[in-house]
Amino acid sequence: FQIDTDSLTVTSVATYDGFISPGPNCCGTSFWNMYLAANGKIYVTSGSSVQHIHEINYPDSAGAAYGVVQHAIDLQNYLHLRAVPNHPNYYLGCDTTLGCPCLVPPVGVNELQNEFDLTLYPNPTINKQFNISYLLPPASTGSASKGGIVEIYDINGKLVYTKNLPPWSTLQQISLHHLSEGIYAVRISSAGSSMAKKIILRE
Repeated sequence: FQIDTDSLTVTSVATYDGFISPGPNCCGTSFWNMYLAANGKIYVTSGSSVQHIHEINYPDSAGAAYGVVQHAIDLQNYLHLRAVPNHPNYYLGCDTTLGCPCLVPPVGVNELQNEFDLTLYPNPTINKQFNISYLLPPASTGSASKGGIVEIYDINGKLVYTKNLPPWSTLQQISLHHLSEGIYAVRISSAGSSMAKKIILRE
């Protein structure tokens, strides 16, 4: 189920399709723990020790656009105890609203800064698909990133593609099958800063 936290409406977005993993006798790939990954997708484990996990491609979209793909990823081995990786969200910033001070690094240890960064690969592309690896800056010192936006322009400066970047994401896959081969400019913007690089679009 998907819950719209603005309207508090509940929508069914997927029903277990009966798939058995690894098969033929064990085990059912039901829906269990969910994990929000760095690429902005949600991965879902099952209630048994299976070797397939589900994928939610567009968590911020409503209804069918949510993009649930059951048993999308074959791990080639059993996923035991219904587990998902546990990683802290390093982009939440420092919250002092409850009176708790932010952690201060030990003397002599410099805290890593969240620098604006952008990497495009493969470049030239393969089948007009490529990955954007990025690190968004915080909105201000000690605060969380507010997310960003990626924009792609053709050689005439025309905007041909745009996509919002959620604050928890550091990787996105872009597919531009509708565009012609050629050189394009990819720009990401966040918190008043921007960075651009060129991508060569090829089949």
